[in-house]
Amino acid sequence: MTDREESSGRAGFVALAGAPNVGKSTLLNRILGRRLSISTPKPQTTRNRVVGIYTCDAAQLVFIDTPGIHETRGLINQRMVKHAKSSIREADVICWIIDAARGMRSADYKEIPHLVGSNTLLLLNKTDLVSPADLLPLIDSLRPLAADSEIIPLSARSGDNLDTVLHALCSRVPQGPRLYGEDELTDRNERFLAAELVREQLFLQLDEELPYRVAVLVEEFKDEGKRIYIAATVYTDSDSSKRMIIGKGGARIKEVGTKARRRIQELLERHVYLDLHVKVKPRWQQDPRFLEELGI
Repeated sequence: MTDREESSGRAGFVALAGAPNVGKSTLLNRILGRRLSISTPKPQTTRNRVVGIYTCDAAQLVFIDTPGIHETRGLINQRMVKHAKSSIREADVICWIIDAARGMRSADYKEIPHLVGSNTLLLLNKTDLVSPADLLPLIDSLRPLAADSEIIPLSARSGDNLDTVLHALCSRVPQGPRLYGEDELTDRNERFLAAELVREQLFLQLDEELPYRVAVLVEEFKDEGKRIYIAATVYTDSDSSKRMIIGKGGARIKEVGTKARRRIQELLERHVYLDLHVKVKPRWQQDPRFLEELGI
C-alpha cells in the first residue's frame, strides 16, 4: 500500500459501552471471529478494558470492550466504571448497547442523553430473543433520548445485522492511516488473556456471588518449546471461599483448570500446561496496589 492509499483510509477507536450483561463481549467476539473477550451469563464479567482490532479494506476499527456501567460500591467497582467512562470519552465512535430483551435500564436513561450525536450508535442487542412487535416500542422510547444517534437492532449471538453495524462504524471513524498491523488482533499480551480465560471458567462454574470474590494473576508464563507453561494463582477473600473454589478432593479447581487450558490452547494454538493454585487475600477488592497489579 502506498502512502497516498494508506492516508485515504479510515481508522479509529470504537467504545463498546452499556449496562452490565448487554452483550458487549459477545459482540466483540462475533466481530473478530474469535473468542478474545471473556463472556458469561453473569453481569460484570468484564473488569478490564479489552482491545480488539478489526481490519478490513474500508477501515481499521479498534474496539474497546468496557466494563458495564453500574451503581458503584467499593473500590473495584468504582475503578471499573471509571475506566469505562474514560474509554467512552476517548473514543472516536461510541456503541451504546441495550439489551432489547430486558429493555431500558437506569444506566441507559442516565447515560444516553450525554452521548447523543452522529458518532454514537445505539445498538439494540439480543433481537433474537424478542419479537418485532416488542422491538418497535423500545425504538420509539429511545428516539427522544437519542437525538441524532442512529439506532440499529442486531443479534451479536447470531450475527444478524452485523454488516449494517460494521458499515456504519467504518463510515464514522476518522480518515487516516491504520493504527496497528493487519495481523494484530489485540494489544493485550498472552499472560493477560490466559488469566482472563481462567477467570471466565471461575465465573461459569462458581455459584451466586463467589465469582465476584476471585481474581487471577499469571505468575509465570514460559515457552518451553513443545509447550507453554503457565502458573496462575486464583485469589479469593476468605478460607471458606477458597474451600469452595478447590472443591471436594480438588475436583472443582481441576475442572476449572481443564476447561481453561483448552480455551487457552485454542487461543494460542499451542500445547499448554496450566498450573493453578488458590490463595486467600482478605479484602483484595479494596487494595489499591493489588488492583493496580490486576490492571484495574
